[in-house]
Amino acid sequence: MRFSILPKIQSVFSRLRSINKDEPLSGLSLVIIVFLDIFVLVTLFQGLSDQTASFTTPSDVIPYNCQTIAIDTGNYDKQQKINQILSQARNYQYDTYVSYKYTPSEGRHPEALHPECLKIEELFGKMRSDETFYKLLDARDQILNRKSSIESEIDRLRGSYDTVLLEKIANQPKEQSISETSAGTIKQDLQKRTEELARVIVEEQANLALFEQNSHLLWILSYLTPKLAEDLRTTLYRLEFYYPLKRLGVELLFLIPLFFLVWFWNSQSVKRENGAQTLVSSHLLVVVFIPIFWKICEGVLEIIPERLLQAVMKFLQDLQILMLWYYFLILLAIGATLAIIYFLQKKVFNRKRLIEKRVEHAQCQFCGKRLREGDIFCPFCGENQWRKCTKCKEETYRELSICRKCGKE
Repeated sequence: MRFSILPKIQSVFSRLRSINKDEPLSGLSLVIIVFLDIFVLVTLFQGLSDQTASFTTPSDVIPYNCQTIAIDTGNYDKQQKINQILSQARNYQYDTYVSYKYTPSEGRHPEALHPECLKIEELFGKMRSDETFYKLLDARDQILNRKSSIESEIDRLRGSYDTVLLEKIANQPKEQSISETSAGTIKQDLQKRTEELARVIVEEQANLALFEQNSHLLWILSYLTPKLAEDLRTTLYRLEFYYPLKRLGVELLFLIPLFFLVWFWNSQSVKRENGAQTLVSSHLLVVVFIPIFWKICEGVLEIIPERLLQAVMKFLQDLQILMLWYYFLILLAIGATLAIIYFLQKKVFNRKRLIEKRVEHAQCQFCGKRLREGDIFCPFCGENQWRKCTKCKEETYRELSICRKCGKE
């Protein structure tokens, strides 16, 4: 009784290769049934995708840009918050409700948007109509581009200057010098670029001062409080925790009724000894089980708290014993492999099934070589193939428990 379900599983797999005992499945029929399996499997996964696409995700409620503005800035100072707002403002200049662009699901749900995120959307929407703000933003982009270009040039000049100085210290001849410019000229260019960078930084600070006077930016800035960040972070954490459970429930609601429907069809086909229907329903039973097993495994892996794993990894890293984690993974892999091998050898490909197959194909029960009709001893290994039944005293197969004459053990 411990493995009473195993014979049922074995019987299902045995029905995948033949229509009935006397009619094996032809090669062409096998190809056709495999194509059916692939079609049904692809259709099931596509159906699951469409089913969950209309399901509200955490990113539908708190979109990516809302997380960037409201959550990520929770511990930012004023300057960092302003930079974050300005970086997001450019997106809102060209797209309305840009947050929905970051929603991973195909079916978007504007009505599911968190009220706080909706408020942020409205504040950025008002900012869009402020031409003065975006003129300042254009000027800021130009200033930052110039600043980046000058900093790159300064880095290049410093590298050249260091190279020329090293050559000078080494008394290297001028004709062998890597740089065609003298140290004095490079130093003058470096001084000019440094002064230019200082002027650009002054322009940047002046531009930023004008931003700090903009009413729309100040409204958004005042709205981004640490409490708002904490509330949204808590809500997002809760949504991300329960979402895999809800999605798994929706997916199983789609798959489980179909599985039992195919199971019922299969059992009825077996009872009626309808070979073709038994064959097709057995294949469909396996095909429907695959996404069920896959989605359950996927859901379990998502439900395991990621933060717990991160905390364990950080703990091991802090103690400088991270190697223990990899030792654990290696031992886990070895244990899983041994368990699978044990199950296959003892429960699926066990000795009893092996003997049954050998007797069925007129092979030696011990070495598996082909026997001729009437052989009592195997001509290859010398083992006796027969024994006397304890009930009827007739000759029966030595390694089978049931007598071929009286049918008793």
